[in-house]
Amino acid sequence: MLNSNRLASIAILVCLILSGCAVSRDTNQIEAYNQFAIKAAQAQLWNEAVFRWKQVIDVDPEDAKAYNNIGVAYEALGKIDEAVAAYQRATELEPDNKYYRLNYRRCRIHIRRSGINGDDTPHSEEEESPVGE
Repeated sequence: MLNSNRLASIAILVCLILSGCAVSRDTNQIEAYNQFAIKAAQAQLWNEAVFRWKQVIDVDPEDAKAYNNIGVAYEALGKIDEAVAAYQRATELEPDNKYYRLNYRRCRIHIRRSGINGDDTPHSEEEESPVGE
């Protein structure tokens, strides 16, 4: 009986250790993708940056920073609808983040001002540059 309990304890300990390693590996992988994406964005290789930030989201679908940064990249590529969707998701994940809300609002204003959605009504809010992290 003692051997069964000891074996069960060892099995639980191994599972805990392995799950901790998986989290560490995911964190390292996310950081590597982020760093690559940031370098790509700095070099204005926006498609590569989008690709890398999508890899971050594949590993962690709740990464608001990655969604915001994809929004910045999509804007740079002129893909405004995709940018709005990415900013929207970032603000859903972190509603208190003022930078994400600012990017989302600014991008929607850009759409209205440009008449993309058929709304040519002028707005008094100033457009600002996207805020990446």
